[in-house]
This record gives sequence, structure tokens and C-alpha cells, in this order.
Amino acid sequence: MRLPVHRIIPFANVDGLGNRTSIFVQGCNANCLYCHNPETIPMKSRESTLFSVEELVSVIKNSMPFIRGITVSGGEPTLYQHFLTELFKQVHDLGLTCYVDTNGFFNYNQLQNLIEQTDKFLFDIKGLGQSLEQLCFSGFLNQRVVLARNYQQRFVIGDEHFKNLAQLLQQDKIEEVRLVSIKHHYDEYGILEKIADLIKPYPKVCLKLIRVHTRGLPEERAIKLKGKEPSRAELTLLEEYARSLGLKNIIKII
Repeated sequence: MRLPVHRIIPFANVDGLGNRTSIFVQGCNANCLYCHNPETIPMKSRESTLFSVEELVSVIKNSMPFIRGITVSGGEPTLYQHFLTELFKQVHDLGLTCYVDTNGFFNYNQLQNLIEQTDKFLFDIKGLGQSLEQLCFSGFLNQRVVLARNYQQRFVIGDEHFKNLAQLLQQDKIEEVRLVSIKHHYDEYGILEKIADLIKPYPKVCLKLIRVHTRGLPEERAIKLKGKEPSRAELTLLEEYARSLGLKNIIKII
């Protein structure tokens, strides 16, 4: 059993609480237009490396004692739930915490073993309803492995990712919820209301509001996002609305 890894950042302080080793897996079940790691979307890449659990544990040990834990990002880590479940067991034996950065598009019932071994999830909300079709489920670079059509049918018209978030909140498994502000794709204020309803009972959970931008994106993606970047003032209005809904633990990234 091996994990396709696109890159590893030994020391990172933006992927969860404390200094952490961030592991970016290769492969995703979505193709978000604004993704700043689009090279991790295809299931296979010449730039990725296959690691065994033991090999990854050895890499992680090289960063000790200067890290609090690891965060697995991507790509979409939940595609590799069986590998990560075993990895997290061994990382916990080192006294470290294990985080998963996820887009929320997974089958909750099938993920129980990984959820049990995961200390916290960093949870992206991508939108809701038909907005997801154009924003995150069109133009797949690789249709052969991830059953993209099944994910599209299941999530585009439904709200399963919100249900997944609600269940993880009840288990105290969420550290932060992120919403990327992007114009003309979904009702940002309506989405905020749904998020607030879920996380308001959990004041320690952080809401991170991120202004979409095109810096560093491939040209073809940047062109599609032209005119959809909110202004700083618009993001501030979104933050103020979130606070009016009773949320206090908010980070705004402009």
C-alpha cells in the first residue's frame, strides 16, 4: 500500500494549529476553477512520488521535535482513507496530531475509520447546488479513476458536504471552515447563513473567509475567473454579515 505524494512541506504554520508537516497527495475528486494546487488534481503525475507508510513516518520524524503534528492536504486526502488510517495510527504513536484538509465530498459512513484516527479536519465549503457544476465539477483532467461523474451527480444538486460538516462538528472534529469568496457563482450570503447555523454552537471553530485571486494560477484558469474577484470592501461586508449572524471567530484573508 503506497500513497502518491506530490510534495511535502516539512514546516508549515498555515495548515492547522501550530507548526506542522504538510503532505500534499496526488489526485482529487473535484476540479475547482480557483484551485491553487491544480497540479495535484490528476490521479497520476510524473511529479508525484509513491510512499509507503514506513517511508512517510521516517520523513515526518526528520521534522521532530519542531512540529506539533501533520496535515494531509492535496488533492483530496479522503480518497486514500485506508492508507491514511494506518499512517495516522503510527503518527499518533509519535505523540503528534493528524489533520485532514478536505473539500467535504466524501461518503461519511465509509470514512469512519479515518475519522476516528483524525484529530481535526480543515473543511472547505465550495458552494451549493448548480453552482458546483461549473465551479468544481467541470473539465476533469482525468476521468478514469475517481468516478468524477458519480461525484458530480451526487453533490451538484445536493448538500451532502454540509451534512458531512454537521456530523464532524458533533464529533468535535472540525478546527476551521473555509469559504472562498468568488462572485457570480453562488449566493455567498445564503451560504454564510447555512455555515453559521452549523458552526455557531461551536465557538472554537474558526471561519476563514478568503478572497479569490488569480495570482499564480495557470493562464486558462485565470481567464475564466476574470471579473469574479471581489474587492476588499466586498469581503469586509461579507465578514460583517457573518458577525451579524453571531459568528466571532473569523479570519479574513484578502
